[in-house]
Amino acid sequence: TIAREDLSAELTKNELKILQLLMEKPGELVSRDALMLNLWDSDSFIDDNTLTVNITRRRKKLKEIGAEDFIKTKKGIGYYL
Repeated sequence: TIAREDLSAELTKNELKILQLLMEKPGELVSRDALMLNLWDSDSFIDDNTLTVNITRRRKKLKEIGAEDFIKTKKGIGYYL
């Protein structure tokens, strides 16, 4: 669960892992490859779109609690806070 003020949203295991990794490196670009390795221990069997879907879901949940634009994108490279 993530919360902001009096709003909260439930996160899946992968959504929480992504957010945790990004929060451990505030302001630093975390590559798509690093995120995929952290989530699935391998990027060889994961479609690149799988990560995009996970990030999109996370953004939607963050928006629901008023934290829109919390995760930023460096197109094709990675994400940062």
